[in-house]
Amino acid sequence: MKASFEKPSMPIIFREYPELEKKLAWISLGTFPTQIHPLNRLGYDNLWIKRDDLSSAVYGGNKIRKLEFILAEAKRRRTSQLITFGGIGTNHGLATAIFCNQLDIACTLLLFWQPVTIHVQQNLRLIKKYKAKLIYKKTLWKTVIGYYLLERITHPRAYFIFAGGSNPTGTIGYVNAVFELRDQIKRGEMPEPSMIICPLGSGGTIGGLSLGVQLAGLNSKVIGVRVSEAYLGPFPACTPQTVKTLMHKTYKLLRKKSRTMPSISIKAPQILQDYLGDGYGFPTEEGSNAYHIAKDNEDIKLDPTYTAKTFAAVLDYCQGQRMNSEPILYWHTFNSVDMSQQAASVDCRNLPKPLQKFFRQDPVNI
Repeated sequence: MKASFEKPSMPIIFREYPELEKKLAWISLGTFPTQIHPLNRLGYDNLWIKRDDLSSAVYGGNKIRKLEFILAEAKRRRTSQLITFGGIGTNHGLATAIFCNQLDIACTLLLFWQPVTIHVQQNLRLIKKYKAKLIYKKTLWKTVIGYYLLERITHPRAYFIFAGGSNPTGTIGYVNAVFELRDQIKRGEMPEPSMIICPLGSGGTIGGLSLGVQLAGLNSKVIGVRVSEAYLGPFPACTPQTVKTLMHKTYKLLRKKSRTMPSISIKAPQILQDYLGDGYGFPTEEGSNAYHIAKDNEDIKLDPTYTAKTFAAVLDYCQGQRMNSEPILYWHTFNSVDMSQQAASVDCRNLPKPLQKFFRQDPVNI
């Protein structure tokens, strides 16, 4: 089965529901469809990968699909400032900074602590390179308070994006991704997967995939691997219900924009709970093993926060289902563009002082 590479085009969901093209803002930031191919050097004949790590030659990963809708909406609103949040090594924050810089939108990132790895240090340098304003809030709780309260008082006209780009507008990017997958299946690039496995952090990727599967008419089951804490104090943050709520909001937005959107009953995805380890951003032994297996056998790059833990779950699932030949699709959400030289060009002493201390300690190894 040969993968196809097409020129950037309008979202497939616009073709399915033409009203959306007029009513949803969208801007092309990536190159789609992303490649699908089997991972046949791991001892399994039924494991496939969807290469969203190659979604853009500038900076790949799952954030691009979301930002195509989010930043277009920000431009439509004529906003001059965008505010979002994440850990100090946030991939979402870096992707947002890069493309805000391209589109001349001021980007502010509120940051909370996570374990310092080489990847975290590189992302901090790169975020600085792309001119985002960095505000270190130390804890996740203080970051959330700043995002939902303080910054909105100070900057009432700014465009606010939830962590990971996981608002209903951004989630549409992954609803559209399933229509892309459906077309690739029709072209024979892979058989329809029985399972689609992806990371679960802020919920936008799995929420969009789960909603997209229902709308696109696939029979695939979506499974999320939880890589973030389920609760923030008493508040649910990464649970089946939070994902289902996001799906409902996204579906409501789509139905509002298109009268031909079919009526469906939202189904919450299955979540694997046992791969988080000590918490968000903390490497795990299983993740480290998965990291080296993917790198050594398939030359696939993983990160310790999201994809290494997820791929550990994928390998366990494949091992447990060894007698089952039904296709399994791992949806790879990391950026594989090598940005190490760009990062090396940034002097960490130019970062805000509270963040400079993270370069005076040895990074955690994966």
